[in-house]
Amino acid sequence: MTVMHTPTSTGAPSGLDLIRREQSRQVADAHATWNDPAQQQRAQQIAESLRQPGAFLLLLGMGASHHANSAALAAYRSVGISALALSLDEALSMPLPPNAAQVTLLVSQSGESGELRTFLKQSGTDLGPTFGLSLSPESYLVRQLPSLVAAGGSEVGFAATRSYLLTLVLHGLILRAYSPDSAHTDLPALDGEALDLSRFGQVRSMVFAGSGALAGLAAMAALGTIELGRFPALHYDLGQLRHGPLELLSPETSIVLLRRSDETDYERQTAESILKAAQAAGCPSLSLVAEVSAPPLGLLTAPLKLCLPVQQLVIDLALQRVERVGEPVRSSKVTR
Repeated sequence: MTVMHTPTSTGAPSGLDLIRREQSRQVADAHATWNDPAQQQRAQQIAESLRQPGAFLLLLGMGASHHANSAALAAYRSVGISALALSLDEALSMPLPPNAAQVTLLVSQSGESGELRTFLKQSGTDLGPTFGLSLSPESYLVRQLPSLVAAGGSEVGFAATRSYLLTLVLHGLILRAYSPDSAHTDLPALDGEALDLSRFGQVRSMVFAGSGALAGLAAMAALGTIELGRFPALHYDLGQLRHGPLELLSPETSIVLLRRSDETDYERQTAESILKAAQAAGCPSLSLVAEVSAPPLGLLTAPLKLCLPVQQLVIDLALQRVERVGEPVRSSKVTR
C-alpha cells in the first residue's frame, strides 16, 4: 500500500509537520520539566498530601491524559500509594463516595476539556486536596487549581506525542518527591528506533497489548492509530487478550506487544502464548521490549522508554494509509 503525501496548498504547516515539530522538542522539554525547581516544589506539595494518614490517590483525565494516568498507576502503587485511574466520563457518571483523605490529580494537556470543566463545577467543595497536571500554563485547569505544568506550552499537533511523554514526566516528578530513594534520580534515556513495518502494510486492524504500566501505553497506541491512521485498533491488558479476543487473529490483523526486559514469569509465559497463537493464525506480530535494569523510576521507566518508539510506530502505520496524516476530519485537538 502506497500513499502520496502532498503539502498544504496554503503553505501552512501540514498536520504531519505539526506532529513532527512536537516530537522534535519533546525530549528537551522533558528534561526542562524534570529540572524545573518550581515544578519540583509543587511535586513536593503533592507528595506531602499523599503522605497523610489514609491518603488515597485518584487520577482523572480523558483520552491520552487518561492513558498516561493508567501508565503511571503501577508506579504509584509500587511505592505504597493506594491509587485509582478513572476517565472523567466515569467519574461524572459513577462518582466515588466522598473521601476526605482522597488526593485528586486532574490531568489535561490543554486544561480546557469539557468534562474537566463539568467535573470541577459539579464537585464544588466535596473534594479533598486537588491538583492539576497540564502543559498549558494559562488554561482553565491551571487557573482553578495548584498545578504541575510541563515545559514548552500546549501541544498543537492533533495526536498526543509530546504531551503524553511530558505527562509521564510530571507523574515522575511526584514519584521522585514521594520516594526518598529516588531523590537524585534522572530520567532514563529517551530515544526512538527504526522499525520495519513492511509486513503491516496490508493489515486492516491492529491490537496493542501490555501488562501493568505498559497497558496504558498500549491504550495510547490504539488511540493514536485510530486518530491518525483511521482504521480499527484495540488495546488489552496482556492477560485479557487470551480470554476470547484471540479469535480475531488473522493475516489481516496485527498484534503489537509492549514488554519489559524484567517481566515476570507470568507476563513472559502469557506473551509467548499470544505470539504462538498469532504465528499459527498467520497474524503479523511485533514485540517492543523496554530494557530495564534497576529502574530509577520503578514501573514508570518502561513506558517512558517505549514512548518514542510507539509514537513512531503509530505515525508510520498512518503514513501507509492516510494522505493527510494529522489533519482530523471529525475531531479537534481540544474536545470542549
